[in-house]
Amino acid sequence: MKGTQQHTPFFKPVPLSPLSRRPLVSVLVSNYNYGSFLMEAIGSVLQQTYENYEVIVSDDGSTDRSRKVLQSLQSVNPRITAIYQANEGQSSALNSAFRKSRGEIICLMDADDVFRPEKLESLVEAFVSNPDAGFAIHRMMRVDKLRKPLGEIPLLSQLPSGWQGGAFNLKGPRALSGLPPSSGMALHRTIADLVFPIPITLRTCADTAVQILAPLMTPILSVDRILGEYRIHGANNLGRNHFGTADVQRIMFNDNQVWDVWRNYVAAQAASRTDLIPAQRTPSMLEYAHARFAGDPSSRTLYRLGINSPRYQAMSAMYRCYWKMSSAMPDWLFRRSIEFVYGQSTAKIKLGRILDRLRWMRRRYGAVLRSMKGSTYPRTASIISKSSAK
Repeated sequence: MKGTQQHTPFFKPVPLSPLSRRPLVSVLVSNYNYGSFLMEAIGSVLQQTYENYEVIVSDDGSTDRSRKVLQSLQSVNPRITAIYQANEGQSSALNSAFRKSRGEIICLMDADDVFRPEKLESLVEAFVSNPDAGFAIHRMMRVDKLRKPLGEIPLLSQLPSGWQGGAFNLKGPRALSGLPPSSGMALHRTIADLVFPIPITLRTCADTAVQILAPLMTPILSVDRILGEYRIHGANNLGRNHFGTADVQRIMFNDNQVWDVWRNYVAAQAASRTDLIPAQRTPSMLEYAHARFAGDPSSRTLYRLGINSPRYQAMSAMYRCYWKMSSAMPDWLFRRSIEFVYGQSTAKIKLGRILDRLRWMRRRYGAVLRSMKGSTYPRTASIISKSSAK
């Protein structure tokens, strides 16, 4: 607790410019070879109940039929702007879309996901009703290629809400438990101007930069409803159910890029106290994971370095517990655990379905109880009325 209290002054909510009564919403879509999903994704935006929006699609050098799909959509709806660029990665695509945007609210979307019709209206209402909060999130439904439900996001946690600045320290970046991926996040323009541009070295999983930085800047608006669908089809960056050494290496590389993003922002906020911030990247537990996947005997040494690193200390208690237990796992179980934590393993999908069933039963039971209470009150009133008459 002392460490948290000491560093809390470095993370203060950023003052936000006031929104208009019906703010323009910019939906930024990054696309790379998702032509088979693009029509459905953009179509879900065009069916929104809130009508003051624009759609900016940045195509990152696709080689499939994406351009034809976008041209077809643009021919029937002038709200769609398409940007075509050479393949430079997701961050570059989002940066290009953001530069073209005019909205007071910035909504992120992956080209293989789907928005529910009431999403934009719900987010606008939340932002307008909470003028001091600049980062909005909501629940999502994990679905397969054909949009068959696989479980809610978040899976185990609740959506974080309110000002979370006190949960962070200056030892390393930390992603809050329960944050959804790109298509479940939206930013007030003031916050988006601080987050963008995202470094183009983060070629995949660019939404991690938003997940790391936005909670350091502003309170979180949590809309506790399913307003979008996160599609898993095997070609996602983290949608795989089997990981190899190369997959872990890619996650490790992204993790290091996110560390640089975090340090650059924190260093700017604590310009006079940079002695409190690590001068360079500290050992990561993912370096240990990569070595273990590769069968490298140095994995034991890397584990000891990682477990004593400030980066480990910056993690949530749940992640620290996982990594501490990982050294006792046999190799086959360790591999399965990495797939569960960082991917979309079969076990994770099965657990999601079980939890969804339990949530449905709880909601149904709660609705029945409320209905019973509601039907009891009129009867009681009737009895009292008859007694008074007598």
